[in-house]
Amino acid sequence: MKLNKVEKRTFFLLILVAFFNGFVFSSFQIQDIIAKKALHAFDWQITILVMLWPISNLLSIWWGKILEHSKSLSKFFVLTAFMGRLSLIFMLWVHNYYQYLVILIVIFSFSAFISPARNSIYQMNITRKNRGIIFGYTSSLITLVIICTSFMAGKILDINENWFRYIFAVVGIMGCIGALIMALIKIKKRSFEDKAFLNLKQFFVKPIKRTLEILKENRDFAIFQRNFFIYGVSFMILLPAIPKYLVEYLQMNYTHTFLAKGIISQIGILFLAPFAGKIYDRKNPALFTTLIFLIISFYPFTLLISSLFIGYSFVNYIVYLAFFIFGIAMSGLIISWNISSIYFAGKEDVSMYQGVHVTLTGIRGLFAPFLGLLIMKTLGIRALFCTAMFLFLLASTLSYKLYLAMNKRELKICIPE
Repeated sequence: MKLNKVEKRTFFLLILVAFFNGFVFSSFQIQDIIAKKALHAFDWQITILVMLWPISNLLSIWWGKILEHSKSLSKFFVLTAFMGRLSLIFMLWVHNYYQYLVILIVIFSFSAFISPARNSIYQMNITRKNRGIIFGYTSSLITLVIICTSFMAGKILDINENWFRYIFAVVGIMGCIGALIMALIKIKKRSFEDKAFLNLKQFFVKPIKRTLEILKENRDFAIFQRNFFIYGVSFMILLPAIPKYLVEYLQMNYTHTFLAKGIISQIGILFLAPFAGKIYDRKNPALFTTLIFLIISFYPFTLLISSLFIGYSFVNYIVYLAFFIFGIAMSGLIISWNISSIYFAGKEDVSMYQGVHVTLTGIRGLFAPFLGLLIMKTLGIRALFCTAMFLFLLASTLSYKLYLAMNKRELKICIPE
């Protein structure tokens, strides 16, 4: 990579942030398994738990609007450090599911700020030719930390599952340090709205109006979001099923479940994220997502195959293959999910665009996990795997259709009549 002075400093700080954030993301990978095994959560309680991340994303359009009116992001990162990360220390006093849930609600509420704020950093400090590959390198480092942490956590909890409290406390401290480092990244927002801060009415109403305005005016972005919405529904209907499938159907212990969810599922990201980022920098986001939506459709397909061999000694290896495929797809998905909004925002402030993108994640989070639970309870887990596979393939097909339309438009611009 050829980096200018600002890019070099930003890249260095982002690498440091990635290391500390890896601990936070590792806890996101295992929090449902801990609830299922250590706190004996019911299926509906697990469903609520996996909904926290998408539902908290509903806050992103409000975070995005605040960022449009803010010259500096530092104060928000400091707030996130102490309220949205360090509060994990209170896990030391957790003894039931509901205490666990309240703490995670706080954590995920502040996580909704991170994505639009990080996109502002990439938009302002990183040139377009380097965004994907830099994000890929930071994602690989995060993944390496996730793999190491998940492996150690699995071994520790197989010895004493009550030690999950200390694991979360350490995660909170590391996450706090990571957010404070992000506060050190200086950006100059060219599109800053130099206006008085939002009053109460503007705070609640303007983000919604701005969201509708963006989706109406930027048709390509709206279609891209529709396709991502379909993919996201498929992704989320699987969330409540995975802990139940691994723990109850396959009778996996902590080591084996963390091996699948926290290690094997991350291998693709670890080794392929920089490569995927390099491809992303050279391709239209619609074409890029066409491929990764297609790849991830093999994830529920392989789980479906594994369900035919429950009780056999080799079934765990089929499940591991499913999570390996998942990891390959996620090496591209994390890049597309996090920075595609920059492409569609163009010269506009990306904070609100990413806020719209993340908030739509929250909207599908209101119903998709419960839809997955309903399908699983009424039609069975195999029907759920089939439904997820169909939706992934549908999202891939529609993304390719969007790519063809965008490519045709670009050719008309390049070749004057």
